[in-house]
Amino acid sequence: MRFIIEGLDRLRGQIDSKLIEEIGRVKATDFTRKRKMGIRELIYYNINKKGLCTNMEANNFFEKTNQDKSITAQAVFDQRMKLNPEVFTALNDEYLGCFYKGHQEEVKLYKGYVVKAIDGSDLEIPNTRKALEEYGEAKNHKGGVARAVISASYDLLNHYIIDGIIDRFRTGEIEMAMRHIQRAERITKPYESIYTMDRNYVSVGFMSYMEEEKVKFLCRLKAGSHYKEETRAMKTEDEIVILKHSGHRQERSRYKNDELYRAVKSKEYSRVRIIKYPLITGETEYLITNLEEFTYNEIVELYRLRWGIETLYHSLKQKLQIEKFTSSMPRIIEQDFLSSVLVYNITQAVRNDAEQKIDQKAYKHEMKINENMAIGFLKNDLIHVLLEQDESRRMELFDKLTSKILRFKVPIRKHRRFPIMFKADNNNSINKLKAF
Repeated sequence: MRFIIEGLDRLRGQIDSKLIEEIGRVKATDFTRKRKMGIRELIYYNINKKGLCTNMEANNFFEKTNQDKSITAQAVFDQRMKLNPEVFTALNDEYLGCFYKGHQEEVKLYKGYVVKAIDGSDLEIPNTRKALEEYGEAKNHKGGVARAVISASYDLLNHYIIDGIIDRFRTGEIEMAMRHIQRAERITKPYESIYTMDRNYVSVGFMSYMEEEKVKFLCRLKAGSHYKEETRAMKTEDEIVILKHSGHRQERSRYKNDELYRAVKSKEYSRVRIIKYPLITGETEYLITNLEEFTYNEIVELYRLRWGIETLYHSLKQKLQIEKFTSSMPRIIEQDFLSSVLVYNITQAVRNDAEQKIDQKAYKHEMKINENMAIGFLKNDLIHVLLEQDESRRMELFDKLTSKILRFKVPIRKHRRFPIMFKADNNNSINKLKAF
């Protein structure tokens, strides 16, 4: 059975399970009385919502589920406040666990490794007192506005968000990366991983920590400031370098995290590999890694894959519209974000499956599924697939969904390089219209 089919079946079963019912309660007394929206309905409601007002979302939900019911926005809010956001993390873990552990023939690897990227992004949230208290603010010349930070551990070849975090604005990126590594490694077992990260994650303490955890990493260095003496001493473009854990690199004030401080104090030096390669701009890029079995070109190629996490955030914000939060309450903000992570992963599973059916020989360029349209169709039709009890009818609905998505393909134009052009643009451009 293909992952997309078994994964959805597993998801349906988990939503109906006692375990998810227990995880989904904020308090033991929640959801003990029969309501129009219990845990199961609220999960489907979150998966189906499109960033509309609550009254319209509720109306659309009951129409799609063929229920002749009405519910006030206040009643929806009250029920959602009883729902633990971690229920979506649990569902996502189960969904991806089914993929990595049960469908190894479908898992794309780079020389036996799952290639992951870790990166964060600022998130616009409702600018209310409650949101400011919970998440903090970003200050500008006009004052300050509520902001949160999100971070993701992302599978660059299979296109899944393995772990997503939403936290206070200015939460340390390395701190969140450590949380990702602990969770993501469990989900993607039995595979080993390579973590690609930008220059903000470079730290002797963090590299020492990853060595202790037996984690492979590949990071970009900040030219001119990271390990200047060591990079200047390089005689070739690819060398093993010894980073001494000197006094200033062991200063306690450099490490907010006790684990990082302990890791850097535990040994006298770190053995790393530093690679430098020219950019088309004429500048020189430096990469640091503990991968010694890969060639120079393979290391460069691996780091270029990291661009996928940049496009992930574009997809989340522009196509899934995760910043269209439906409340300023932290619990509901977390529900909105974590349910979007699950929806994104289901979308990518459908895209991955559909792209296997494209006859690439019929096109000049390699083709892929239009992500914007895939998201739109899933938001319209997925709930019907998940709620259908009859297996043959459910497969029929899924095949219709896949057929719709397959009609919308776009070319992959590899190795294109254009200068970055900065220009004023309209956020409501006709080229940026959403599929829902």
